[in-house]
Amino acid sequence: MQQYCSILTPRSKTKRPNHIDLTPKQARRLVLHSQGLLRKAQLGRGINAVAKTINQIHHVQIDTISVVERAHHHILRTRVPNYTPDMLHNLQSNRREVFEYWFHAAAYLPMDDYRYYLPIMKGYRETRVIDKKFRKLIMARIRGEGPLMSKDFEAPPGHKSGGWWDWKPAKRAMESLFFAGELMIRERKGFQKVYDLAENVLPDHVEQSLPTAQERGHYYVRRMLTALGIAKARDIGYARGAVRRLSNYQIAPGIDNSLQEMIESGEVTQVHYEGALYYCLTDVLAETPKRIGRRHVRFLSPFDNLVINRKRLLELFGFNYQLECYVPEAKRRYGYFALPILFGDELIGRMDCKAVRKEGRLKVNNIWLEPETSVDDELADALAGALRDYQLGLGCEQLELVKTQQKHLKVQLQSRL
Repeated sequence: MQQYCSILTPRSKTKRPNHIDLTPKQARRLVLHSQGLLRKAQLGRGINAVAKTINQIHHVQIDTISVVERAHHHILRTRVPNYTPDMLHNLQSNRREVFEYWFHAAAYLPMDDYRYYLPIMKGYRETRVIDKKFRKLIMARIRGEGPLMSKDFEAPPGHKSGGWWDWKPAKRAMESLFFAGELMIRERKGFQKVYDLAENVLPDHVEQSLPTAQERGHYYVRRMLTALGIAKARDIGYARGAVRRLSNYQIAPGIDNSLQEMIESGEVTQVHYEGALYYCLTDVLAETPKRIGRRHVRFLSPFDNLVINRKRLLELFGFNYQLECYVPEAKRRYGYFALPILFGDELIGRMDCKAVRKEGRLKVNNIWLEPETSVDDELADALAGALRDYQLGLGCEQLELVKTQQKHLKVQLQSRL
């Protein structure tokens, strides 16, 4: 019989291989281990650890909001302690180990996964009209001049921009060619995309044959379970709706059939948590450690892979989270940009903060802890250490702690800071 991991209790080990009951702690540790968040520097340090992280968690969301720092840098720094933005740039532009495309949002993805996005690109080409004139112009200029940005194309006479989404025609055409797979993002300068012909960006070893529906189904089940640890079928297909709006191809067809086939082959195991059916890669059950050692605090991006699926977060961690920057100020409970706080294997609160870069200052407006979270020396030490690391990682020389919801917490933190 398959020997399942050390996280399973003796009671769980007596279950048949295709039916395992998990306790809340076991479920959380499976998830956090798969997310590279169970231990500090779990996936290593340096640029190779960044590549390993993106491969492990499947995608890293790109977002424009930079209250503290942009989501992709935040997500990677949370997992790779010595991360710097040039590592990601190097992986994309020089080593070409990651590429940009659409998952549930704009994201960095492992280059080796490129083949499985070809059907989405094909669907875009079949359903969206790309201006032939601009396509010909853009492709010819890039072919002749090399990689270009949208600013390298002048807007036609009389065109007036109406804001962020009112792109000039060339910009719209370049984005359409990007979604269609004819252009790729060679690199970013600042936050601006530099477009190049796909043939110039793709490494020679990347397979470009169109996968079958079965291959795609197995790929997404395998990829998402690797990243999520345990998941319901709907969690595996979380991004399907967003991609469906992009093209006429679903991101993961036949999930249920793929799951059944992989259960029968032994690659996937069914597990139960709180009476609900989840799925897990069988090998992951044998890899997840029972003990995590010293508990560390991490401040997560609102777009972090662990928290982006809010319904799943509530079910597995009992943490009800909403990013309130999209909520009218009068209705906000926790502030404009409150970050979930992870301590060991529990989400224990939120921190609303802002990096005031002109002054080199990290301003912590407030820290809220969940009602069941008690403050002891271990937590206070971990929080203070994490605040110092976070401040330095953002390049801030000063830390301003304005308030904490629990007044005694501010006293304990200030004495350590």
